[in-house]
Amino acid sequence: MIWLDDNVNDKGFQDAKQKLDSITSHLEKFQDVTQCQKYIEEQSQYDRLVIIVNGRLGEVIVPSIHGLQQIKSIYVYCMDIKRNKQWTCKYEKVKAVIVEIDELISLIMTDHNILQAEDGPLSTTSATARAGAGKLDNFTDEDVLKLAKNEIIRVLKLEAYEIKDTIVNDLLENGRQSLSKYEEDLLPDIYAAAINEKDGDLMKSLKKYLEQKWIVKYGSSNQWFIKFLKEYKDSVNYNSILNRTAEYGNKYLKDCPILSIVLQLLFEGIDVKCPNERNVFNDLWCAITNDGLKCIEDFSNYMNENVMLELKNTKESVLIQALREYYRPKLFELFKRIQILDHDNLYDLALNNVAEYGWLQGLQAVKQKIIPKYFKELLANISQGKLDLVECLVYLSF
Repeated sequence: MIWLDDNVNDKGFQDAKQKLDSITSHLEKFQDVTQCQKYIEEQSQYDRLVIIVNGRLGEVIVPSIHGLQQIKSIYVYCMDIKRNKQWTCKYEKVKAVIVEIDELISLIMTDHNILQAEDGPLSTTSATARAGAGKLDNFTDEDVLKLAKNEIIRVLKLEAYEIKDTIVNDLLENGRQSLSKYEEDLLPDIYAAAINEKDGDLMKSLKKYLEQKWIVKYGSSNQWFIKFLKEYKDSVNYNSILNRTAEYGNKYLKDCPILSIVLQLLFEGIDVKCPNERNVFNDLWCAITNDGLKCIEDFSNYMNENVMLELKNTKESVLIQALREYYRPKLFELFKRIQILDHDNLYDLALNNVAEYGWLQGLQAVKQKIIPKYFKELLANISQGKLDLVECLVYLSF
């Protein structure tokens, strides 16, 4: 980690350094742009450098170092957000322009934990010790939520208004479109920019929150999901899903975000927002949440042929793992309610079969391991609309 600032030796820097010790064992400090740039250029392109810089010096050095492969992220710590955002908006690696030191530290720690989940421990420089391997488990979705709320409050200039929590909570749940309800509560120019700009500060904040939430909340116990997101991150479909969710909220993620995200990325031929195609995704959702993996053949026209073959031939495919995430709570809750005991790994065996073949066929595969009267009760519950038929009809009404 590198900190470039005229006042890098003051007490504020020492306090910040102490807080950053948990994620990096080495922090280089510079007051001179030329020396700092020389040091950065001398580092290996395989390093991942995090840069903290003030506004004035950042405007000088960022254009020169932004293209270097070893630069992972840049944070501009300054006193004038508005002015510095005018020049930083051109640079993708500038993660934030921040006034408050605590927010700077919190944001760096959030990004660090997410980076660890994607790539492994953070590298400082080739000449220094590696950072300690912090745990993603120690960073909760509540931390991500708090950062997102603070950022959106700042973007919309709501700091002094009591309604701020209501507006922010609505945005995080229902997307940017919900902002239209609060036009009378915002400054006209702030509202116009927030509701109309395709890649304005509000949309950037919402998308950033979603990506962090996907990794921290859904991926913390599912490393395969993090790897899958990383694999698809550069695809057009990934950005479409991100934009759609930021715009309309959780509406399209249904009741199992992991499965919904996986389906939307894999079945790239389905545009869930297009009125003419919307029912295709709902048909897919209803089919796969009742009949399991076997039904994907019926939707092969919407998926790359090679991807389809891989899903069918790979025992631990991303789709079968996502289906397990969907079926697990429903199946296990049903077993426990009927008092079916987990003998001989029955629960996991049933889960694997249901994810592969759907409710009815999947449960038939474990019939001999369940007491007959309990199995009849199980089928009776399944027959009440296959557990999710009502849910599917609700989605089809969107």
